Amino acid sequence: MLEIIKQLALDAAEKGADFCVGTVTKAAPLTIRLEEGLELTEAFLVLTEDVLQAEETGSIQIEGGSWRAYRLKRSRALQAGEAVALLRADGGQQYLVLGRVRKEG
Repeated sequence: MLEIIKQLALDAAEKGADFCVGTVTKAAPLTIRLEEGLELTEAFLVLTEDVLQAEETGSIQIEGGSWRAYRLKRSRALQAGEAVALLRADGGQQYLVLGRVRKEG
């Protein structure tokens, strides 16, 4: 089993996934332009939770013992002009959007 895992890791290292940086050109529908000029639409993007809007509901116990319901809306959706880090899957058909980055200099 260990040998199979090692071989899979070696194959992944050989084929690999390419790291790239892009800029969000449109928030809806989401479009990202890579540094080399290629524009990616939502069909080619796989998004992590860090770049999605999320809503959470639950309850919290208030000091004194009573429970209160809450709804938390977290707006992390990508906006035009933001730089993002991506990984290109082998073959280049899908890009995983890892999260926001800051371009220095």
